[in-house]
Amino acid sequence: MGVVYLARDPIIDRRVALKTLRLDLDPDFAEEFRERFFREAKAAGRLNHPGIVTIHDVGECPDTGLVYIAMEYIKGQDLKKMLGPDRRLHPAEAARIVAEVALALDYAHNLGVVHRDIKPANIILTTDGSPKVMDFGIARLESSNLTVDGQFIGTPNFMSPEQIMGQSVDGRSDLFSLGVVLFNLLTGTRPFPGANMHEVTLKIAKEACPIPSTIVPGLPAAFNPIVLKCLEKEPDRRFQTGAELAEVLGALARALMPRSEDDAGRTAISQAATPKAEPETKSSVLKAIDRLKKIPLPEWVHWNVEGRWAGAVIAACVLVTLVSTVVLGLMVDRGPWPAPSAEAVLGRQWTVKTYWKAQDALARGDVLAAETACLQALHQAPASPGGRALAAKIHRALEAEETILNNRNRVEILVGEGRDFYRQEQYRSAVDRFEEALEIDAGHELAASYLELATERVKENARRRMSRNVPATRTKPASTTQPAKVRPQAVPTPGLVRIHLRFDSPLNSGHLTVMLDGESLEEVPFDFSRKGLLGIKRKGTGAVKRTLIAPSGRHTITIRLSSPQLNAPAESSFNENLLAGSQWSLKTDLPSEKSTPSFSLNRVE
Repeated sequence: MGVVYLARDPIIDRRVALKTLRLDLDPDFAEEFRERFFREAKAAGRLNHPGIVTIHDVGECPDTGLVYIAMEYIKGQDLKKMLGPDRRLHPAEAARIVAEVALALDYAHNLGVVHRDIKPANIILTTDGSPKVMDFGIARLESSNLTVDGQFIGTPNFMSPEQIMGQSVDGRSDLFSLGVVLFNLLTGTRPFPGANMHEVTLKIAKEACPIPSTIVPGLPAAFNPIVLKCLEKEPDRRFQTGAELAEVLGALARALMPRSEDDAGRTAISQAATPKAEPETKSSVLKAIDRLKKIPLPEWVHWNVEGRWAGAVIAACVLVTLVSTVVLGLMVDRGPWPAPSAEAVLGRQWTVKTYWKAQDALARGDVLAAETACLQALHQAPASPGGRALAAKIHRALEAEETILNNRNRVEILVGEGRDFYRQEQYRSAVDRFEEALEIDAGHELAASYLELATERVKENARRRMSRNVPATRTKPASTTQPAKVRPQAVPTPGLVRIHLRFDSPLNSGHLTVMLDGESLEEVPFDFSRKGLLGIKRKGTGAVKRTLIAPSGRHTITIRLSSPQLNAPAESSFNENLLAGSQWSLKTDLPSEKSTPSFSLNRVE
């Protein structure tokens, strides 16, 4: 919905973050949006707190129709980008950060401003480790989760129950969302996960939050009552103000991690240990032994000495050894040796500190700063093994960042194309774009939301086509003459039938497509992958069950099975007279991956 640019204010020569919003909406809704935008932005512009990103200006470009908001430019990273599967905040640091955010929210709530979209992506950590809350004033607009026709859009993982149910909200709703953030920082998971929006919203509204210490072994149990109180379903049972929450978390943070002066301002992030080198294989050891056997060894020297000379020879050897030891001892330089110069000592200290600086920058995710510091240190000590290993690690991190950036750009292009197709009511093309985007980034919330909407629209269009195929009954006009007696003919009764789709799949993933008279009736994608060790996907099997609704009458039903594990798609067609109210079983049989699929359509009595 919005694009953020790094801009410069020409009047006072300062850098600002410029966020633009385009009103590609219905004219009436756009006018309402514009009024709400300026009203919310003006309210947020009154906020002046060190924990809140300041809003400098708002306006509208009359030529392009863009509305914009100029905000304070902050150097840092948001919590969503900082954290990952192998990086998690220390519990004391998580408590400190959430406590400071709670104080910022308490200040805003006292002025009557509610954020409504607290999540890790809207909390940025500055270079000194201080958190700042972003998007006050426009969060409500961007996270309104409604399209023009009132459909729900967006992933509500961080919403409060009152937001989910469309009730009025106050500051305690922000504290619920902040409790979800705290749970996420402590455990690396969300308290109310789900496969789709319906499941997530149902859990938020009805199910209790899991206990954090049961998810992460070793997590201090003192966090349990705090998190559970934040995530109470009833607002009256939560913390009533951000100051209350900040006081409790601040005391817990100080108790968990006493900090020295050197640690001040740092954010502790735990990182996965570097894997150890694998031991040599048996074959490599045997080869080394063979090479040693081929080295020619000297033969033994035999010196026959008569017995009467043995004592003299031994005494002579001992004497030579003693004299040599004394002479060499006198030749040793016993000092004083010249001390290294002050410049050399300072150079070594600077090199070591620069290596530490590079390691710290890499640990907090600032790869560019780590690369600069490492190159400076290698210039002074190019043969350092530790420096070369660190440089290789930084190089891999840069390649990973480049890959992530390319994937992110590709996902944004696909989502943009999918949204364009969705607006043009080309829902099938929109589904293809959103599915491709989710193959690259399975956690992209906007793509997942639009995919669900576009899929529903495809199904709705299919149902409309089916309803148009149902023959309408005609009323025969009254006749003044007596009709001839003829034998009554059977007239098909219009109605609907149920088709039960069933497939016990040995395949990991694929698509089942059912067509009615050449038109798509239903597309059923399936994926039975499971997450294994370290989050790596493992193949699985499962059952596909779906009940389809079709119009009665004689129709040609076609079923097609496609999968990456099959050499080619398989399909079969059946021409049947589907009587109104009847039920049918459409079954796919595939004993194994290498077998040939078979299909059957039978009426269920």
